[in-house]
Amino acid sequence: MATNNTLIVYASRHGNVERCARELFDLLDGKVDICNLNDRELFPDASTYDSVIIGGSIYEGKIQESVSGFCDVNLEILTKKRIGLFISCLYSDKKAQAELQDAFPAELLNMAVVSDFFGGEINTARLSFLEKIITHRMSESGELVSLISQQKIREFAKKMNLPNAL
Repeated sequence: MATNNTLIVYASRHGNVERCARELFDLLDGKVDICNLNDRELFPDASTYDSVIIGGSIYEGKIQESVSGFCDVNLEILTKKRIGLFISCLYSDKKAQAELQDAFPAELLNMAVVSDFFGGEINTARLSFLEKIITHRMSESGELVSLISQQKIREFAKKMNLPNAL
């Protein structure tokens, strides 16, 4: 029987991570709560859930402080849960994998049921002037991939839905 009590926590700056989190919310079995860490002053109580999915986006090589803070404050609790980890980034392959590895504590990465990068999309209307300049320069170099992978989101949810003891 699949885990039936899941918390999805995320931080989203331009909406990509929120969109991914909401798609996961729709694909997961059982009771699922979703929480944007940017909209809260206090972290949700992770101890009351069987599974916790944590997601964020990468800016200047780092995940948002609210996501890293949630992981740090709840590390002991989280190591006793079924964990899923994801990031949204505009890189693919080895560079995206490196950003995923740098985004979360090794303890969580090593015991996660699933961890993945879903890609990202550039919505220039939501970017600051400086972000537009940086993104434009990186786009010209061919480094960035602007696409969220629906397949990766579905595969992630499928793995989280599988029955699996810690």
